[in-house]
Amino acid sequence: MPDPLPRLGGLPEPEKYERLVERVPGVWWSDAGPFAGLHDLNAVRVEYFRHVFGGFGGKRALDIGCGGGILAETLAAEGAAVTGIDPSEKSLAEARTHAKRSGLAIDYRLATAEDLASGSFAEPFDLVFAVDVLEHVDDLDGTIAGIARVLAPGGGFGFLTHSRTIAGFLQIVWEEEYVQHTMPEGFHDFVRFITPAELTEKLAGNDMVVQEMKGVARARDGGEGGKVGTGRRVLTDELSVTYLGWALRTR
Repeated sequence: MPDPLPRLGGLPEPEKYERLVERVPGVWWSDAGPFAGLHDLNAVRVEYFRHVFGGFGGKRALDIGCGGGILAETLAAEGAAVTGIDPSEKSLAEARTHAKRSGLAIDYRLATAEDLASGSFAEPFDLVFAVDVLEHVDDLDGTIAGIARVLAPGGGFGFLTHSRTIAGFLQIVWEEEYVQHTMPEGFHDFVRFITPAELTEKLAGNDMVVQEMKGVARARDGGEGGKVGTGRRVLTDELSVTYLGWALRTR
């Protein structure tokens, strides 16, 4: 049997990823383990972002909290000039190794989302992404201000996060961490989840206007009782658990 996943409750957010990458080698690109589902999720979010942003080719893109590079590699493979930042050095090491093996040139840097406000990027980005990230940052307001700082006027911000609702807690925290054990216990901190209304307001306060939000759910397998499947994700109009969307930088 595989080793049990480490318990991560009480650890600083970057340390959670360091501990997980250390305990489960190759976790970011494995077809088994806690991040395997990210590859299914990546397919639906990339399809969505490709549509709303008119493709990625020739655009400067920043992937915040890039982890092992799952989204960053897709963007680069489709012609974007990609920079990825993450506070986990072990995750970045895996990202750099995999990108080299894939023949992709991606600028990976050790940094937090909050660091964006420091002015470390001289040239603005056409696209900025924060997927499965906003619910892990220590300073959400500082993160959003930093995103606005590095996103060019007229540029697009793509996001994916979880809503702070009972349904969000039951599915993302209780079901995944304590019932199914597909994610480590303590990986998510429910108080950091963000409702769509809260995110819309915070983005508007930084000249980023939400254009659309869609829910993300697991496709039903069509079997007896309409049980929820474990693979393919689909978009819905229900925003109570996981949702994605995009905002336009107005000035």
